[in-house]
Amino acid sequence: MRKEIIRILTVPLLLSVIITGCRPDKDEWYKDAVEYYRQGVVYGKVGNNRQLGISSEILGKGKAVGYLLHDLDGDGRSELLIGFNGAGGITKFTNVVVKHSDFGAYSLLGGSNGYYIYLCNDDVLRVDSWYGSETKVEYMKFDSKNNSFEIIDGTGKYTPKKWKLTDF
Repeated sequence: MRKEIIRILTVPLLLSVIITGCRPDKDEWYKDAVEYYRQGVVYGKVGNNRQLGISSEILGKGKAVGYLLHDLDGDGRSELLIGFNGAGGITKFTNVVVKHSDFGAYSLLGGSNGYYIYLCNDDVLRVDSWYGSETKVEYMKFDSKNNSFEIIDGTGKYTPKKWKLTDF
């Protein structure tokens, strides 16, 4: 009887290893991060996760805030962007969460209150930040191999867009 139970339990496990090719599902890494942000957006409080961070601007805002899964660098793995639709219908993001090679889910780029991230055509990010009375604009491309954003010349080439967000 015991051998039968072991065989019954072993067969599904072996099948799952064969089917997945011993690889974790590359689209599952972000689920805990989505839940972390959902807690902050819906209930206005989050746990102590310094790797993710959350803008006070979106805490407790409910359905006005959502997330987007988007492959920024064409590596086959989506990055997680947290944001809301701002004035003019353009989507403003407060966090770009990536699967960091050392830390797992990690907010590699974040902002709020005048410091926003926009996803443009060609998967370029435009980052607007305030310095005194002027806005500094930078354009970036994500590089997952180095867990970094390369600053590129994007003036006049890339336009922020409105994106359909998944509500929390």
